[in-house]
Amino acid sequence: MAPFEQNIDRSIEIVVAKNIVKSFASFEALRDVSLTVKKGEVVVIIGPSGSGKSTFIRTLNRLENFEGGSIMIDGVLLEDGPSLNVIRKEVGMVFQSFNLFPHLTVLQNITLAPMKVRGIDPGEAEKTALDLLRRVGIAEQAQKYPSSLSGGQQQRVAIARALAMQPKVMLFDEPTSALDPEMVNEVLNVMKELALSGMTMIVVTHEMGFAREVADRVVFFDQGRIVEEGHPDIFFRNPTHERARAFLGQLLNA
Repeated sequence: MAPFEQNIDRSIEIVVAKNIVKSFASFEALRDVSLTVKKGEVVVIIGPSGSGKSTFIRTLNRLENFEGGSIMIDGVLLEDGPSLNVIRKEVGMVFQSFNLFPHLTVLQNITLAPMKVRGIDPGEAEKTALDLLRRVGIAEQAQKYPSSLSGGQQQRVAIARALAMQPKVMLFDEPTSALDPEMVNEVLNVMKELALSGMTMIVVTHEMGFAREVADRVVFFDQGRIVEEGHPDIFFRNPTHERARAFLGQLLNA
């Protein structure tokens, strides 16, 4: 996969979330969560189910509203109004389910948003879509419909669709959790190549091998808070927080 972006200034803070608070009725899903991500950084978020991982990542493009705190993406404050649409153009997201339009071909799924939202010429949008399908290894599937593709292929289409909007940040919310085991690696390999190409990525996942190999930083959530973060070599070898040690111990003994 060719480099996504050259000459990345990795000192630039592209995602700055401060003191995020989110509740569902009386349940505190996020409690004073702060996280800063620099350009080109790959941050992997892990933790037990219900710890707030997916809720947090969904606040970064306001798929989930939040009651307290602030979020800035590439210097733009995330709030209702024009800035929200600006940020959503710059932040790509890949979900657990593929969310492809079943009545459109693979190519049409990828070209729709660039043409409608960014006003890109149909010919240019199609060329970009075909290039992206080659990048994710399924160019031969361009004229097929999602129902004829495997789960792994559909998720790679979803990644290509997000990339077609030329995002500055990519969010992944457990992108392999809905896949059969034999399809997981084909999606993870695309994500690894994307990380190596310089894309800023925030990934919620249970794939610890991916976190060890690709992450610049691992962030551990528990009960709506970030309780530990660090380089994967340090985090996996010697976590300092009791909950992180227990979590990793359960994984190793599973």
